[in-house]
Amino acid sequence: MKAIVVHPPKPGLSLSDVNINSDGARIKILENGICGTDREIVNGELSAASELNGFLVLGHEALGILEENTEHLKKGDLVMPINRRGCGKCLNCMLGRPDFCETGMQVEAGISGMHGFMREYINDDERYLVKVPNIIKDIAIMAQPLADIEKSVEEIINIQKRLYWPCYDGTYSCRDVLITGTGTIGILFAMLLRTYGFNVYMSNKREPTEMEAKIFDEISVNYYNTSNRIDKSFDVIIEASGSSAEVIEKTLPLLKNNGFYGIFGFAKSGALNIDSKLLQSIVYKSITITGLINGQKPHMEMAMNHLIQWKHEFPKTTSMMITEKVPVSNEKRLNEVLSKKEPGEIKVKILW
Repeated sequence: MKAIVVHPPKPGLSLSDVNINSDGARIKILENGICGTDREIVNGELSAASELNGFLVLGHEALGILEENTEHLKKGDLVMPINRRGCGKCLNCMLGRPDFCETGMQVEAGISGMHGFMREYINDDERYLVKVPNIIKDIAIMAQPLADIEKSVEEIINIQKRLYWPCYDGTYSCRDVLITGTGTIGILFAMLLRTYGFNVYMSNKREPTEMEAKIFDEISVNYYNTSNRIDKSFDVIIEASGSSAEVIEKTLPLLKNNGFYGIFGFAKSGALNIDSKLLQSIVYKSITITGLINGQKPHMEMAMNHLIQWKHEFPKTTSMMITEKVPVSNEKRLNEVLSKKEPGEIKVKILW
């Protein structure tokens, strides 16, 4: 069968014939989503990526159609596979939460220890499959990155239970969140946090594009151009720009007492310098800094429900989520979209 193959840590990709034997129900892949991690692997920039028996099939975002019945799913069901699988040794993994693997021996589709989903067919156990409602078939590929964000927001709320954090009315309407970065992840964070009732501010070091302005208006978020000074403090800051580590250094002082700083994704450059003054501030203000990564099956199901809700609540935004569809047969364009993110992109899909 055809597959998109890489050889990390070497850069580059190819559309090749592969033979992969695996157990489980047969699923015909309909489409894959592309994210920054895929591009880092293709460009030889992700140290965590590794070959499996001499090559690696790329991809951890996929939508497919089930070609046989399982115990709880039926032939013809639309499904999405979970991308991270447990080590089988630690308690968290054995309880279905490899996002909190304690051994570090978890595997991730298309990254390390497991071939990815950018291929014509996969076989998988139904415990790793999430049924997709047909009503969101057009935007369902967003459920995988959104699942990571569902888990992140759940984590923020759980950690902040260290104090009484809701407002006088029991909601989060008095809590202010700053999101640095206006890409796919930043937009999804903003949509989910607005759904939870937070006041959301987004930022980038430029003015918003026309598309971004339309999205921010519909989901009711505020915007900062960080080339200007931000004169406000926040209860939560989420670093989702993936640009420079210096962004963290510049925004940490904007947190209020008992604030939460979440880091989603990896900085591509720079260094984080925490001097004694900033370190004292972190301690005296009781600041929490947490890395945010990887949602699991419950979060994927939550993501499906929110996508259904948003198609009605935010119709303009959801209609703009898929910015390009690339047939796998167009190898030239395939190489381009898997190597570099283009201006205005939210989500690019590969069609099989």
